[in-house]
Amino acid sequence: MTAWAQTVTGRALVYEKPVFTAEHLFTEIGHGLSLIARFAGQTDIAYSVAQHSVLMAESALDETGDGELAAHCLLHDGHEALIGDRPRPMAEAVAHEARIRCAARFASQAAAAVVVAVFQDAEARVKARLDAAIWKAAGLDEPTSRIAALVKSYDLRALATEKRDLMRPAPRPWNERVEASPPLRLRQGRIRPWPPAIAEERFAAALTALCPDAAKAAGRTLSEGAA
Repeated sequence: MTAWAQTVTGRALVYEKPVFTAEHLFTEIGHGLSLIARFAGQTDIAYSVAQHSVLMAESALDETGDGELAAHCLLHDGHEALIGDRPRPMAEAVAHEARIRCAARFASQAAAAVVVAVFQDAEARVKARLDAAIWKAAGLDEPTSRIAALVKSYDLRALATEKRDLMRPAPRPWNERVEASPPLRLRQGRIRPWPPAIAEERFAAALTALCPDAAKAAGRTLSEGAA
């Protein structure tokens, strides 16, 4: 049976062959990301994936003037609107547990590593199909290796900024790449979490500005997106 999910618009999204229209970027992706909390909600005030994405896009655009890069920053977590945001520590904990259980069952560390790699690859493929469908709806090409590397860099910088502005003093050091990353250059100084409705509006405004052809196809205008 093909796995599918019902979206907020009432349609069936088939994970094996996902399809999005330009309008779905606003009504499903932006809406969904505005309701998903980063860090599994472990901040004093909920901070959405939508806001995280907008702040990344704004910083990339301000620093480089590269609209394509900014658009990919805005949509880099778009798949999370359909699968949620699994924090990296949780993903690492699950992978570690899987290796232990597989090694015990197969009596082979090598076999355990293969099983875990297969499941991680399967998850990555599902995300990649969702991403490709989102990029197509947005009128974006697949990111080049340069843009993909820059998006990862801005993602790390966003994480460092969120650690600084949203989290309490860390009881242990975070990932060394996060610790070494400079914060984003924010337009408003420090991060102040937006309510979901504002996060959705700001995401829509950024999407309208960065992907004007998609916005036009969806019947959106810059003035509407900038509410």
